[in-house]
Amino acid sequence: MFATFWRTLALLGLALIALGARAELKAGTDYTLLSTPRPVDAPGKIEVIEFFWYGCPHCNNIEPRVAEWSKSLPKDVVFRREHVMWNGASHMAGHVKLFAALRSMDLVEKLTPKVFDAVHRERIELRDEDKLFDWIAKQGVDRAKFEAAYKSFGAQTLFARALQLSRDYQVEGVPTFIVNGKYQTSMSMVGERVIPVINELIAMERAGGAKPAAAKPAAKPAAKP
Repeated sequence: MFATFWRTLALLGLALIALGARAELKAGTDYTLLSTPRPVDAPGKIEVIEFFWYGCPHCNNIEPRVAEWSKSLPKDVVFRREHVMWNGASHMAGHVKLFAALRSMDLVEKLTPKVFDAVHRERIELRDEDKLFDWIAKQGVDRAKFEAAYKSFGAQTLFARALQLSRDYQVEGVPTFIVNGKYQTSMSMVGERVIPVINELIAMERAGGAKPAAAKPAAKPAAKP
């Protein structure tokens, strides 16, 4: 009897905490509204985009949580990754090309965790083409096909797209998350709460969205990696 009472009380407490978290979500603190909303790739769905960089330690640290979260999304939510690229960021170019090749071969979700491990744990310089092609072959990927994809015109097109998307979505640090082309949040804004904040933004959008007038000036972004 007492066990049931305390269990019920604990569940009630968790529910109140969840409601409180939603009520406390504030524009300018937990998220910002994009100055120009962007169209989504999947009409009728709530789209979440993660902008990241393979060389970013924060992106590496949150990767397992993002991967786990993305496996159990509601049916009305879609998720995709985009590799960030900024003008003049030549140190990112090799990783952007790697991501473009993986995307063209539909290998992003399968190999992204392994890429992070190779870069941050094994310290393999995957921006070096010879090392990259040797490494990719060890992952069971046809080396010749990957090399062709890496050097293809399509990969170059995706490279240009990364630059354009980073500009369109006003990405100034990573990891940054965009919810339904409207809301931007990041670890630099909310720290380890980023996944719960994304979930709250999804719920907010599902309920009709925030009013632009409620937005506050954006917090100063974190320095680029």
